[in-house]
Amino acid sequence: MRCRKGLLPESICRYVSLFDHPLQRNTPLEEVRFVIFDTETSGFDLVRDRILSIGAVAMNGSKIDVADSFEVLLRQEAIGGKEAVSVHGILKRDLNQGLEEDEAVCRFLDYLGNGVIVAHHADFDIAMVGRVLSRRYGIKLFNEALDTASFAKRLEKGPYYNLAHKSGEYRLDNLCERYGICLYDRHTAPGDAYLTAQLFQRLLAVGRKAGIDTLGKLLLK
Repeated sequence: MRCRKGLLPESICRYVSLFDHPLQRNTPLEEVRFVIFDTETSGFDLVRDRILSIGAVAMNGSKIDVADSFEVLLRQEAIGGKEAVSVHGILKRDLNQGLEEDEAVCRFLDYLGNGVIVAHHADFDIAMVGRVLSRRYGIKLFNEALDTASFAKRLEKGPYYNLAHKSGEYRLDNLCERYGICLYDRHTAPGDAYLTAQLFQRLLAVGRKAGIDTLGKLLLK
């Protein structure tokens, strides 16, 4: 994809250009930068609701790099009422001090680069960020992506197990308990990103024993 220089911010063009040369499927996992991220939103309606915060932490291969992390609050007019406040702990005055939506997302893309996205129930978080990108810049997220819920299901049950039938087994809370991860800072974007990173780290260790050692094997591509 060619970036329309002069029409799009430099950060968007920089991001798009990273995918002129996609990551190779035979890349060893130890050479891959994974970006584990989470969004907190005002609700689950992709049309009506908005992103309130984005949190992320990077993994280089199997090592979590807490120094390579990202967090941003977005300035939004509404936060979904008292229920959203009780879940996220984000107050209207917090959002008033946040960044404008376009600036926040551009900063996230600068942080993300061409890293492989990892998230729990990733489709929703990717769709929320993609909606902002589509609305403001006419692009989407180009990164490869992995859902930790689906990856855990694949390792534990096999690739043909129907995740929808027993989705409760693969909630983040339940998986953290199963893999010995202490729940801390739950329902905040950086907190959930770090919990997901710990889960992904443990799942990778299981995957290696099953011969999953390259990007292609991880993504089944």
